[in-house]
Amino acid sequence: MMNNAIFTEEMLSVLAEMKGKTFKSYECVKMGTSMTYGKCRLNLGTFSIDLYNYVHTMPFFDKVEDIPYFSCERMDKNSEYVTCEKNSIPHVYMIDEKIQSVEIVNDEINVNHGEYQITIDQALIIKTKDNVYSFYKDWMYSEVINIAVDRNDETVYPEEKVYNEWSDNGSDYTEIKRTRKVL
Repeated sequence: MMNNAIFTEEMLSVLAEMKGKTFKSYECVKMGTSMTYGKCRLNLGTFSIDLYNYVHTMPFFDKVEDIPYFSCERMDKNSEYVTCEKNSIPHVYMIDEKIQSVEIVNDEINVNHGEYQITIDQALIIKTKDNVYSFYKDWMYSEVINIAVDRNDETVYPEEKVYNEWSDNGSDYTEIKRTRKVL
């Protein structure tokens, strides 16, 4: 059985609507210089998208486990951005660039010849004429969203680390197939 920790088709449609729009800004509660916890907002000229990396309970081998994964929700551009942390004030990062493409980086992970299978979205990448904005997972159990500008593939959680996590550092047979889906 394949477990899906991915954007739904409806969410992918919302993300695909970004192409050709102006990426006005993104906002989040700043943790360090390039990360936020659980949620950030992507502001476009006509609407906003709340991007989440929240925990969901799902099957994990012969039990259940809490695994955070990406989801999103289309929001009215005038709605208030509500942070994960009470009394936190989000920082707004101004961009004002036209979006040329939107991509999803996805890993299909197969452990012990089908004993456990999961498909998980690792990153949302937004490309403009001048910049690449990456919103990507920190590691399997983290709700942190890392944010990078102009680093593209080097920022996405490395396949070698994904392999080590899922293979129990080599003790379990693990296959990883990483794909990029342009919306």
